Parts: sequence; structure tokens; C-alpha cells
Amino acid sequence: MYWNATTSNHNKMTKMDDTVVSNLSSPSFQPQNERRRENKDTFDEDSVSHTKIDLSKHPRTTSPRSKSLNLIDLSSGTGTKGNAFARVDIVDVVSRGGNSVLLHPMTVLFPESKVTAIMGPSGSGKSTLLNFLTGTIATNLHAEGLVNLSGQMGFVPQEDHLHGFYSCRTYMSHYTRLAGMEDTFGNAKLAMDLLVGLGMDNHADTIVGDIFRKGLSGGQKRRLSIALEALSRPETLFLDEPTSGLDSESAYHVMKFLDEYAKASGRRVILTIHQPSSFIWDMIENVVLLSKGKLMYQGPRAEMEAFFAKNGFPCPPLYNPADHYVSMVNDEFQLHSMSVDEWEDAFEQWKDEKGNLRKDLDLATKFSSASAASDLRSADTGRGSFTSTFQGRNFIKTTTASSSRGNSYQTVKELTWRYLLNLYKNPGIIGTRFIMYGMLSLMIGILFWDLGGKDTYSSIMSRVAIIFYCVAFFIFMSIAAVPFAVIERAIVEKEVRNGYYHPVVFQISQSIASLPGTFILALLTTSITVSMTGLREPIWYFLNMFLALNCAESIAHLVSHVVPHFIIGIAVIAGLYGIFMLFPGFIMVPSDFPVWLGWTYNVPFHTYSWRTLMFKEFSGNVNFASTEFPTGMDVLKFYEIEDVNPSADMFVLLVYAIVMNLISVAVLHLKHIQHKAKQVEIGGDYELSQSEMIQ
Repeated sequence: MYWNATTSNHNKMTKMDDTVVSNLSSPSFQPQNERRRENKDTFDEDSVSHTKIDLSKHPRTTSPRSKSLNLIDLSSGTGTKGNAFARVDIVDVVSRGGNSVLLHPMTVLFPESKVTAIMGPSGSGKSTLLNFLTGTIATNLHAEGLVNLSGQMGFVPQEDHLHGFYSCRTYMSHYTRLAGMEDTFGNAKLAMDLLVGLGMDNHADTIVGDIFRKGLSGGQKRRLSIALEALSRPETLFLDEPTSGLDSESAYHVMKFLDEYAKASGRRVILTIHQPSSFIWDMIENVVLLSKGKLMYQGPRAEMEAFFAKNGFPCPPLYNPADHYVSMVNDEFQLHSMSVDEWEDAFEQWKDEKGNLRKDLDLATKFSSASAASDLRSADTGRGSFTSTFQGRNFIKTTTASSSRGNSYQTVKELTWRYLLNLYKNPGIIGTRFIMYGMLSLMIGILFWDLGGKDTYSSIMSRVAIIFYCVAFFIFMSIAAVPFAVIERAIVEKEVRNGYYHPVVFQISQSIASLPGTFILALLTTSITVSMTGLREPIWYFLNMFLALNCAESIAHLVSHVVPHFIIGIAVIAGLYGIFMLFPGFIMVPSDFPVWLGWTYNVPFHTYSWRTLMFKEFSGNVNFASTEFPTGMDVLKFYEIEDVNPSADMFVLLVYAIVMNLISVAVLHLKHIQHKAKQVEIGGDYELSQSEMIQ
């Protein structure tokens, strides 16, 4: 396939690899029973139907990610036939100081088999519109409208959230299994073809890289992110600034790939872009131009020049049209005579003159009202897509297929294995902590060598202090897991947003996969500390430390789910553990606590860990050459822990860890519900007038 390049020096780039092109349109890349159909630039009223398709007749649904509920009857192909659309009624910031409108009312069309670019000056509402389309409106925003983009959605964020230990090839294989696809030769070939199409074939075995290991460049990571999402073939692919940070050659090939992807079986590519080059501009077929949250232009890219020329601002010769059009609608610097409101009025007049565009927009508006009315009437029968939200008032109805998860067991297994690989290959997660715990244990052993063989008063106090120190600081050092947990959260949020799994599934996997790490650290500290200091009961010491570290890990995971940045997470856990260290009974025995703070003794899990180690160290036939503490039981009585039940305390530590993990599950589930609630229209005081409904 050849492209019409504007200069001869780009002709050499215009021929796409025949293998890649054939796979983009072949049955291995397309869903079965799909055929390439002619592009339609108009919204065909006859194509509008509210008949729901029988999913069993579409082999596309063999992948769990691809199961969808289309509100429009599709006789062939994928996605929404004709022009998909979004109707924005309003998006504004809800605050006590008054509402600030981010997006004003507009209806936007998204033709099939085309790349639609959302453009505009900084602060024009590009990202807000993209979030509106993908159903990720922030919690402090109020939004109303409708999105009609049926089929599976894929989203590539501007930041590349990737694991550093995977190579491109193994990452594609991992996403194949994560998407519920079979790890077959055909899918492996498809994955490789995607890498070839994005110019990544020479880096197929190069690791992504991180702060510890060099790997892919920023541009290569961006292309890998696109390949990962294209692998499961979503009908609508969203991208946030896909060419940012890329050199001109890489940006050109990325756009060429996206154009081929859109043309395969009537898919849609919707992206935001800031400053496209003239070559990339010629590859964009549909444009949505915004300024200050208002619609300046939408429609074919080829007709933009006529619109701006009609209003007295044609593009000068030898000037990048994209730069010209964006600068014309930016009135912040008072460089142009027309304001944003005047450009908005000019486009309204343009729509009236362009009969086809006005017809398409009017029909989309009518269809959105009829679709909403149909769903309102079907709500009682269970066919409507209605969900309540617990914050704000958001009325966004979407026909985009809800995320369908694959087999939960398979997903848990895949995520657990990924976490274990990360544990093994990422030196920051376990390697650095292994060194920290080992050096600290070694220092304790050297400083208190053979302490267990001594029976003086000072040796008794040293034993008590060591036990408290081990409990307090070995647990405190688990704070090192927070940065990596927050980094992992960004990856998980991207994958949850794209429907690979429910966040609760990840929490289950993370809880399981963290066990080997805590086991290794507990074994390490036990082997060094107990053997060098001569403390008693090494098995109980290991069990105690293993359960306590699991409690610490579960708290670190919980905090990572709620804090916006890992530095805040570190501060929260440091403060929490600082408070917890006051209450186990080492600094102040329980009877000396103020009456109204007596309950705090039982809150920290440090209490159960410390007093069990103390009991195992000093209980039984233990005698000392000390008048203050002749026996070990005297030490226990002094600290008011002579009646401790070690088995019961170990059970408390186990339950403590489980409860923390369950709270994490609840937090993730509530956040997910909140996210999903912003994707659908809700009841309440929003009603359609009779004039809006199609009879």
C-alpha cells in the first residue's frame, strides 16, 4: 500500500511492509466474519437500530476482552456503523467558589476507518474531552452527555507505564495471556507483526528498562505501549499525545501504523495531538478543534482550509496548516481579531451551509435522545445500563462495551507470576531490601555477639532492647516497598481502565506474590540475628517475623492505593509506625497508659509480635544472676506479659494481615465502582422531554 507524500524525501517511507499490511487486514488481525467495508462520511439514519446483537454469532467474542454489548445491529464489521459520536452537555468543576466550565455543549462525530485528531491550544479541553470519551472523568468534575462508541475500547496514556524487566517480545506474550487470548503461534506472529509495523522488530529482545537497567528509549517505549493495546484489537483506540517526545521519523511511522489500524475493518483511532508536522497533518482525516472548551471546528481535515479562508484567515503559503489553525483560535494573546465566541458562531454558520454536516449532527442528537429514552423505558426490565453514583451528579451514558474480564483464575495466575518476576528481576523491590535487612542483622549480631549466653542485668536489658528493635525497625524498613507499589499502581490503573481485569484481582495476586519476599526476608533476619546473638526459639522468631512482615506489606499496599504520590505514602507509613512503636509496652507498660488511651495497646500489630518474642525468650526455666530479675518470669511480669498466649498472638497477626488486605480490596472495589458510575447515565432528576424523543 502506498501513501501520497508531499515531498520526495518521504516517498521512501510510504510503502508499508507487505507482511504487516496483510496482517492488519487479514483474518488473524481482524475478527472472524468481518470484512473491510467502504468508508461512510455521513451518518446514515437507516443504519440506526436499537436491536442488540447475538454475541454467540460473532467469533470475535472468543477473547474475553472482546465480549461486548452493541446497542446497534451490525451486520458485519466492528464498532458503530457510520458516524459514532459524543454529545457533551457540560463538563465543569464543582467547587464552593463557583463552577468553572471545562467543556461547553457540543456534538462531535467520529467517522469509521479514520483517525480523528483532537487539537487546540493549551488548556482548550483536549484531555478533558478524551477523558469524557473514555469515561474517566475526575471525581471533582460534574459532567453530562452521551457517548456512542460501541465495541471494546483501548487507551494508551501519554505516560508509558511499563514494567522494566520485560523484553518487547515477552511483554507482548504476557499481554496476549492477560487479554484472555491463547498463547499460540498465530498470536505470537501477530504480536511480532505489530512490533514490525511500529519499527520495533530490531528491539524485540531488548528489555524495557528502568532506573536500575538501561533499555528502550522513551520513543521506543511509546511505540511498545501502542503495540500492547493494539494486540487485542479494540474497535476504538484512544491515544493521548502519541507523538509527544518522538522524533519526526518515529512520529510519522506511528501515525502511519494508526492509520492502517483504523482502516482495518472499520475501526476508529481517536487521539489528542499538540503540534503535528506537515507530514503527519496530511495523514489525519478528521479533526476536532477546541479552544477554551468550545468547539471551533469539526469535520474532514481537507475542508478546514475552506472554513478558515471563508472567515478571512487562510493558511499562508509554506506554513504548517495545523500550527496556523490552532493559533487562529487562540485569543489569549490578542493576536487575532476574532474571539473564541466568534469562531464558535462562525462554525455554527458553517454547519448550516454544509447540509451534510448539519444533517449528521442533528441525526446524532436525535439518536442520542431516542437511545436514552429507550434505555429509560427498558430500565425496569434489566436491559438498561443504569448505575448510581455516590459523588456529584454525572449523567454520561455510553454505549462503549463495558470491560469484560477473562477467567479470574487465569488472570490471578498471570499477575502473580508477573509480580514474582518483578520481585526477582527488579533489584529495587527485594534486592535492595535484602541487603538492608542483611546488613542490619549482621550489625546486630556483631554488636551483641553471644548475648544469649550471658546472665547479667545489663544483658537482660539488652535482650529486651534487641527484641523491640528487631520488631520495630525490621517492620519499619518495609516502607521501602511503597515507591514500587505506587509505580505498580500506575500500570494497574492503565490495565484496569482498558478492561484486562478488575482491580480486586490484582490485589489478590499481589497478596499472594508478596509471600515469597517476606519469607526470604524473615529467613534472612532469623538466620543471622538468632545464630549470632544466641536468642532462643529460632522457629518462633522466624514465624513471628514472617507474619509481622506480611502485616507491614499489607499496610504498604493499602496506603499505596490511596495516596497520590509515593513520598506521601512514605510519610504516612513512617508516621503510623512511629505511633505504633509507642504502644507495645516496651517504652511504657500498659498499666501506666492514661485510662482513656488504654485501648491503644491492642491496636498496633507490633504489640503481638514483640510480646510473643519476649515470652518465648524469657519464659520457662530461665535464671539470671541479677537481683532485679532472678528469673525470666520476673522480666515478663515487669512488662505485664506473663500470661501471653503465643499461638493466639500469631493468629492475631495472621488475621491482621488478612483484614488489611480485605480493606485494600474494599478500597479498590469502591474506587472501581466510582469510576464505572461515571461511564453511564443515571436516573434522578434528569429526564428527557417528549420533544427530544423519536416517536
